[in-house]
Amino acid sequence: MRYIILFQAIFATAAQSAATSGCRKPLPGSIERGGARNTNSLEFVTSNGTVREYGLHIPTTYDDNTPSPLAFSFHGRTRTWQEQEEISGMSNETMNPNYLVVYPQGIDEQWQGDPEAVGYDDVDFTLELLANLSSVYCLDTNKIYAAGKSNGGAFAANVLACHSKASGVFAAFGGISGAYYQGDSENDCSPGTVPIPCNASRSPIPVFTTHGDADETIPYDGGPRRDRCLPNLPHFMTEWSERNGLGASNATSSLYHKNVVQYYYGNNKYPDVNAHYRVHGLGHYWPSLANGSSFDATPLLLNFWDKWTLDAVSTTPSATSSPSTTLPASATSSTSSASASSAGTIGQWKKTKSKTYSSRDSHVVTHRSTNLPFNCLCMAERTGCPVFS
Repeated sequence: MRYIILFQAIFATAAQSAATSGCRKPLPGSIERGGARNTNSLEFVTSNGTVREYGLHIPTTYDDNTPSPLAFSFHGRTRTWQEQEEISGMSNETMNPNYLVVYPQGIDEQWQGDPEAVGYDDVDFTLELLANLSSVYCLDTNKIYAAGKSNGGAFAANVLACHSKASGVFAAFGGISGAYYQGDSENDCSPGTVPIPCNASRSPIPVFTTHGDADETIPYDGGPRRDRCLPNLPHFMTEWSERNGLGASNATSSLYHKNVVQYYYGNNKYPDVNAHYRVHGLGHYWPSLANGSSFDATPLLLNFWDKWTLDAVSTTPSATSSPSTTLPASATSSTSSASASSAGTIGQWKKTKSKTYSSRDSHVVTHRSTNLPFNCLCMAERTGCPVFS
């Protein structure tokens, strides 16, 4: 395929240059910068002639002489890229002042990895689109990231992250309320032990996830659904930790008035390379202050990505290293362990008392005290929810 040649040329050895061929090129005349109101609605023709839609956010800070980070943000099943932009807030320059963000639109509003997405090759589409964007815009090849919601979250944090080629291109991944379908049947579904095949080409792979423990669409505890098996979140994250040579141990802390439990996997070389946030009372949503959650997931995700670049995590860590217990300064931590046989047991993830987390990073994470239930979505079609200014 012709895109592979272009792709390999653009993403040549990182030691040579982190800049793409789009650097020092002016923005195309029709492209706008700025917040969500200026997001560009575009089309891309793949190598097989398929026309694909996507949105593109160019931050006000973009400079064609300075390589910028790029994030892919994938919508959930039955949703659109416009809805993904709205719920994630990734075009909000208060939360995201520096990342270009591309919002691809899935065929039939779904992504590879969904039980009904048979015959899809969204990985090739994503890599082709990335190669195209890299030839037009000034991107940093060491700072390309992918995240999404539900089906889109699983496409990022499972399909792309476990793909032999894509895992060597994206620096880190994120899954919000991810639908991590496994197997080819609901029969004998064991959420704590279901195999999760992975063919990642490097280690460690940084992965960030959040999930509500009141999610009735994609349950936190996993289980049979749509003729597939959903792993529970502890099993999904422990699998990533063990692939990364970090074992099953994790450091935990309680955040946001004990509404959120943070789980960090890591070692002295790669602290918190895998991070998970279990949100008490939250349904199948992208956590945000606007929908009644006690925190915004997007700034936390961007903070996580800011720690990881492709060239900085290209060496496999020692499997014998002890897990990191380094946490934000205001959080109290403890280390809990789970054997491989019991890693899927929710009870193995023990939370500890801690103070409220205050962000020490560049993206400000705030807490707003409300009496709203977490699953109260403050949108036009819902009632009983105030609008946050």
